[in-house]
Amino acid sequence: MSKNKKSILIVLVILLAALGIYFLFKDDHHEKGSAKSDGPAMEFSNIEMKEDKDGQSVWRIKAKHVSMSRDKNSADMEGIEAYFLKDGNELKLNADQGHYDRKQKKVHVEGHVEGTSSDGMVLHAKNLTYDGHTDILSTDEFFTAEKDGRVLTADSFTADRVLEKITAKGHARLADKEDAQ
Repeated sequence: MSKNKKSILIVLVILLAALGIYFLFKDDHHEKGSAKSDGPAMEFSNIEMKEDKDGQSVWRIKAKHVSMSRDKNSADMEGIEAYFLKDGNELKLNADQGHYDRKQKKVHVEGHVEGTSSDGMVLHAKNLTYDGHTDILSTDEFFTAEKDGRVLTADSFTADRVLEKITAKGHARLADKEDAQ
């Protein structure tokens, strides 16, 4: 083989190797990029979100960590302190985590949910969901609500957002605090 043919063959081998390496790693970068696009668009620490309606605050949420979706229509939250407000009344809640869906107008909190209303009611539940379309606060799990030495327990409830009116469902029981224990 002539010297020119050897040089051309070496150049072709190097080009083929380079193209092979390029195509091999090109897919890896694409997969990493596509996986990243599925993740949150933004993450925040110690943030406050709120919703107003007709110039009045409906709710405020302070969260230690928030991961917001790319379309900014939903957010996952951790370390939640939430306030639901209506006509000068307030329900303050603490929860481990939650989710906010802007399109559905729903706030869902769960994990050691504890709340106190401005009229002295103390609430304990596994989860709570606020539906902004119906203005209803609810849970589908066992809860307790205590006020003025009386304890209400049931399998689930629906209520207005500051717990002025509660409809308890499933094994509902209202008892004096001493009898409830």
